[in-house]
Amino acid sequence: MKSLRILWGFALAATAWALVMLCWLVPSRANADVPQAPTQQSVLTIVAKGDANANTLSLTGTLTAGGQPIPGAGINLTLDTQSLGNTTTGSDGSYSGSTKLPDVGTHVVTATYAGDTTYRFASATQRFTVSAPATSAPATTAPPATVITAQLTPSPVAAGAVLAVTGNLFSGGVPVDSSRVDISCDFGGLTALGVTDASGNFSANFSLPAAGQPSKLTVTVAFAGDNRFSAAQGTFQAAVTAAAKPSAVPTPTLAPASTTPSVAPASSTPTVVPSSATMTLQNPSAPITTFEVVLGIVGVGAVTALCVLWVLAWRRHDLLPGERRGFGSDFGRRRRSA
Repeated sequence: MKSLRILWGFALAATAWALVMLCWLVPSRANADVPQAPTQQSVLTIVAKGDANANTLSLTGTLTAGGQPIPGAGINLTLDTQSLGNTTTGSDGSYSGSTKLPDVGTHVVTATYAGDTTYRFASATQRFTVSAPATSAPATTAPPATVITAQLTPSPVAAGAVLAVTGNLFSGGVPVDSSRVDISCDFGGLTALGVTDASGNFSANFSLPAAGQPSKLTVTVAFAGDNRFSAAQGTFQAAVTAAAKPSAVPTPTLAPASTTPSVAPASSTPTVVPSSATMTLQNPSAPITTFEVVLGIVGVGAVTALCVLWVLAWRRHDLLPGERRGFGSDFGRRRRSA
């Protein structure tokens, strides 16, 4: 009987210890990875050039972001509806490819950049015409003039305030999309970079200096041009007033109960968040899983059961005549035989 109780005690102790170690080794937290959205606008260009003698169409272009090249990026090339495969940009952001010169007629080549976690998607297209065999190189015609329009808000503007510049880029009635626009302001020597959207619109904000204001400021908007559209530049002016001085805070007065609450006029200008604003994604901590809670409860319950069973097994038991308590030591008196 004594050997059986010892065996049961060690078996329960080993089981409880195994459960406790299992609960201890299971990780208590799990980190959830949140993908980052791309934050920088990329600009892609493409130029098609035909060689009638070699019967070859060469495609070249660049991939940049903020005026800086994007090396090692994959560019997919397409002629009309036929894929020409992929190429990779070099250290200067340039790429190249070639294919057989297409038949006589009008064709379209497209370069596409899929983007990644840092740079956004970009694409560029060029339409060209292959003439009769005598002049089979792509036709080169001067693109129509590019027109820049812009608005300065507010006008006049106070020194130390924010000047918003919005405008658009058109060429021959067609919006100039996915193109870089350089914007500068002579008051404070401020500069900004804008990128036109699918409608040819661009925008930028300038925080003007609070002192040394001129009577007026000049904003210059420049487009360098590309293989599709000609270059253009425009200047726009706005009057400048002195910086507003903070007024003393008047002593508050209690309005009568029947006073009608004031309502902001409908013409109040809302604050416009610039399109270049970025969003910061937090990486929240993951909650404790149900599996971890269950393992914790099982571990505590196993330790408690071990203690109870140990007490019941060793607190009191019948001894045979001449048997001693403990492991070789006499911890109690001999039980009187019945």
